[in-house]
Amino acid sequence: MLPTPLRRTKIICTIGPSCWDQKTLYSLADNGMNVARLNFSHGDLSLHQKVIAMIRAYNDSHPLNVAMMLDTKGAEIRSGDVKEPIQISKDEEIIFTSRKKPDETRKVVEVGYDKFAKDVLETGVILLDNGELSFDIVRVDKNGEVTARAREDGKIGSRRHINLPGADLDMPSITEKDWKDIEFGARENLDFLALSFIREEDEVHAVRKLLRKLNSKSQIVSKIETRNAVENIASIIDASDAIMVARGDLGAEVPFERLPLIQDEIVCRCKDAGKPVIIATHMLESMCVHPIPTRAEVMDTSHAVATGADTSMLSGETASGGRPLEALRAMDKIERAMEAHMAKLETVYEIRFKSKEEEEMNVAVSLAEKCNIDAFVVITESGKTARYISKFRPKVPIIALTPNAAVQRSLLLCYGIYPIVVPFESSDDDTMSAGIELSKNIGLLQKDQRAILLKNKAKSPKVITI
Repeated sequence: MLPTPLRRTKIICTIGPSCWDQKTLYSLADNGMNVARLNFSHGDLSLHQKVIAMIRAYNDSHPLNVAMMLDTKGAEIRSGDVKEPIQISKDEEIIFTSRKKPDETRKVVEVGYDKFAKDVLETGVILLDNGELSFDIVRVDKNGEVTARAREDGKIGSRRHINLPGADLDMPSITEKDWKDIEFGARENLDFLALSFIREEDEVHAVRKLLRKLNSKSQIVSKIETRNAVENIASIIDASDAIMVARGDLGAEVPFERLPLIQDEIVCRCKDAGKPVIIATHMLESMCVHPIPTRAEVMDTSHAVATGADTSMLSGETASGGRPLEALRAMDKIERAMEAHMAKLETVYEIRFKSKEEEEMNVAVSLAEKCNIDAFVVITESGKTARYISKFRPKVPIIALTPNAAVQRSLLLCYGIYPIVVPFESSDDDTMSAGIELSKNIGLLQKDQRAILLKNKAKSPKVITI
């Protein structure tokens, strides 16, 4: 049985070596993982297919399903392979080049991108691993060699991620590998496809066109991690099903002091649009090694809840860290505490209505607060009604009854929604009765709780005691 009160902010866990085994994976699912992220930047297809099979087996025997998200690699720049890490000293000049390593005395970092020297002209700095190492550009030679001066001591290992802040890379955001992975995810009808390094809405439209061609129900999550994406955020939100604020690469693309402002603006825009928004990267990073998060990480996660983000995401914490389950439990604990605190406050979200249906659901949310309601119970075939309620961030969970398992999982990114599959009966009353009974059996509802019922044909919400 789930703990009470139910957590309303959703959690994504990245699946990797630390949780590929069935026991750990199922423990994450049992302890509140709403969405499993399959990072196609790492691991081979056979490993991902095993995870997909395990999650589908879990879902077959659990009414509260786990959704799956395929995350593409995207158009990224990485350094080449080295036998030993290259030791770098502050103020030392080294060479970055896409050419094969020349025979010379200076240290050389091979770059797996043949237009590196051209694109580097649009920036003044080279960042490795989102800024752990940084280099000022000294000169760019005609032979494609870029000489850069280190700002600090460090070392460069194999396949390190490279950023050119502000540069508009001369490569497509969606690579050939990405298109193959997207097609795989679409044919598998994975619930969400996360597109890395998206720059503009046309790229989202191109993926949407493929999904329609393949008759796929997968939803598109656009990852905001480039300066171009920030500039085009309104149109990207409009074209996407959900948005992820991917703060690792984004933090290397924009001045670090602007990152909180950009994050909060994107959250507000997504709430207005009624689109789920995910806060990702470095949420509880220290828990890859340590048993408890830092105070700053606790504050960061709490801030995402306080501003009304739908979902937070664990990356290396669950994929490769030493304590994946502890990291999930820590995030769950932080979010529950902040939600309980926010429920005591007179919080007003300035969210615009886009339809009559949204206005009606806002009235229902206001009624829930006035009548001290414990939950919404909603009949929704497509998920729209539940999403309309979620948009206004009620302080109680939304139990969504749907006959469609794909719709059920599509709602698992949305704030406050607990979707369950209930076959639609001949009448809404019978469907509602079956849904309430199942909700009680699995711990979503308790005896004597008060709920607002929203049926398909009902003219107004109905308040009942369970």
